[in-house]
Amino acid sequence: MTAQETHRVVVASLAEARAAVAAARSSGVAAELESPPDAALTYGVLWFAELNRMLAAEFPADAFTLTLDCGDRADFAHAAFAEGIRRIRFRGHPAAVAALRDIASQRDATVLVAELS
Repeated sequence: MTAQETHRVVVASLAEARAAVAAARSSGVAAELESPPDAALTYGVLWFAELNRMLAAEFPADAFTLTLDCGDRADFAHAAFAEGIRRIRFRGHPAAVAALRDIASQRDATVLVAELS
């Protein structure tokens, strides 16, 4: 699977995530799993961290990526990194973005910036 070949899908349950990864693999591409907006606040960081761990135990490392939307909560974004989530979406203050990117660089992680609403 190459980095350009992905199947992007929003997931909010383990069953949805498993099905998305399996479908992507059957097509020979990686699954790009996205949480719903503000999922860190709605579902909790630990819920998505456990989902990530369960998928990592079931599928090869290149089978999927998981992006957790942390809204404008830098504390939840930091917690996501601490729990092993390596890709987050954040829409907060530019100073918080810079701090999170610094943390991400130390953890081989990524911060995607969403527009402030």
